[in-house]
Amino acid sequence: MAKSGGKPMPKRKVWVVVADGAHARLFRAGGADHRIEPLREEVYDPARRKGLDLVADRPGRTFDRSHDQGRHAMEPDTDPKRVEKERFARHLADILEDGLNAGAYNELVLVAAPRTLGDLRAVLSERVREHVRHEIDKDLTGLPQSELEAQLRPVIWPHLG
Repeated sequence: MAKSGGKPMPKRKVWVVVADGAHARLFRAGGADHRIEPLREEVYDPARRKGLDLVADRPGRTFDRSHDQGRHAMEPDTDPKRVEKERFARHLADILEDGLNAGAYNELVLVAAPRTLGDLRAVLSERVREHVRHEIDKDLTGLPQSELEAQLRPVIWPHLG
């Protein structure tokens, strides 16, 4: 352990999350060569399905509260795919909370499609947010690991303590 002001500094344990609304790759980053090592991959199938597969075949029916007492079709209030992507963000937030509780990381880098990054920010606990060192609002989920490392190395390492 390095020392700072006479106190031992904890060993850096960095996690990098690369995500979109339905797919996430989690890496451990570190070492003198700044490599990333895959830890796990999460795929959330409902967000990949067509919107029609996520809802009933026909809209629900309701009684009109106006004078004629007619019935009419109801439109869904929210996009079902959007709801599933938000659910996936909550799932990722749970994984990050569990990892922090287990001491698996003490610094976090989030790399996500802009909307996914917003979804994650909305559901991360304050405790996890305190460990976020850098955010990149790009969808890099489709890149092979070597290309991902090459893109992340010059961007994230200067931001880590």
